[in-house]
Amino acid sequence: MFDNPLEAATHQIRDICHDVEHLEHLPPSLDLGSVGRMLVHIDNINRSVLASTQDHVNAVKRLNDFALNFARLARDTEPPDGTLAVRMISVADSLRAASEELAGTDGIPNWGAPVGRS
Repeated sequence: MFDNPLEAATHQIRDICHDVEHLEHLPPSLDLGSVGRMLVHIDNINRSVLASTQDHVNAVKRLNDFALNFARLARDTEPPDGTLAVRMISVADSLRAASEELAGTDGIPNWGAPVGRS
């Protein structure tokens, strides 16, 4: 379990991309390069919102965009892989939760420092 919804989302995304059993069911629009760029953006957003409230408005928008993308990917996942779709919905939910928490506060979230960084 992660206290930080952005760390939870990145962990879930990496798990999806490393799960060979489900790779053939990924939508064609989800390539590993795109996923890598999303992970970099999410990590940068995480570090930014933990350091300052200056970028919260932009972070809320970007996280919502990513959540919508993962919800669409879940919808476009090749049947019969419902498990993969559920995992993508979970990513979308984590991103949306982070976005909502940031939108609802004027302070730095109480998520703690990213794993591996302090």
